[in-house]
Amino acid sequence: MTKKLDYMKGIHSILTTPFNEDHSVDYDGLRRNVEFGAKSNVDALIVLGTQGEFYALSETEKKECIRVTVEAANGEKPVIAGTSDSATYTTVQLTQYAKDAGADAVIVTPPYYCAVNFNGVMEHFKALNEIGIPIVLYNAPARQGYNITPDQLVQLCELENIVAIKQATQNIVEQEKTLSLLSESVSVFGGSEAFMYPVLTMGHHGTSTTAATCFPQYFVDMYNAVQENNFLKAREMFDNLAPFRRVCEKLGHAAVVKYISEKYYGLAGGPMRLPLATPSAEQLKEVDAVVEKLGIVELSKN
Repeated sequence: MTKKLDYMKGIHSILTTPFNEDHSVDYDGLRRNVEFGAKSNVDALIVLGTQGEFYALSETEKKECIRVTVEAANGEKPVIAGTSDSATYTTVQLTQYAKDAGADAVIVTPPYYCAVNFNGVMEHFKALNEIGIPIVLYNAPARQGYNITPDQLVQLCELENIVAIKQATQNIVEQEKTLSLLSESVSVFGGSEAFMYPVLTMGHHGTSTTAATCFPQYFVDMYNAVQENNFLKAREMFDNLAPFRRVCEKLGHAAVVKYISEKYYGLAGGPMRLPLATPSAEQLKEVDAVVEKLGIVELSKN
């Protein structure tokens, strides 16, 4: 039985969380960014993803970000709310709030920091399953501190409300096995911009990207090129992003996207929240060179 939803494909935009200079959340800026994304050609918007700095926000701030995003999207794009937390109780509370606020789905990593076994992971998602909102299970070994194997993902997907897997393992064999075992029943997404071309050509249903916060059409065009079997074009687009990926590794993905959003698109960006540092003006000059080389501003206006 398939549980795939029509928007669980293509490109999902992971929204950054803009901050004011005093590091308070810029909710007006978030609204502006959501409205921009809602008018784009992405398939869904993700609020409070990894690069949305969810871990640096209070529970009150997280709820307000979810509310603002749902309101600003105004039904133009599905909203997927990040509700991850190391505690099941808190994850349940946030997930229930997301459902009540009108989010279309939630994206959740397995519990992190605590020394949890697979039985605990299963019980965590059983509790979330009871809430009755579609769930994207985000397997992020580098973030959660352990891996959920493809065979374990199959067991988890027996829960009726898990409708998609965001697979962020860097093990290409496990990427293939996840797709082989689950692609008929749930949507399988790539979990890294660095893996975008390989996983899409492998047959993943889509991928998510933080850079779609400001230049979404580039990634939509890459995805469409793969769907049209124009692999040469898709590979060229992917390779052209290598300098962008390198500067993101150096300065921080969200920091780079915030800078580009603010300077080149008139969107909201602002500083990072500790423990992630905000790059200096001198460091960010390297981003300008990448933007100029890519020509992404012109591309985004076409």
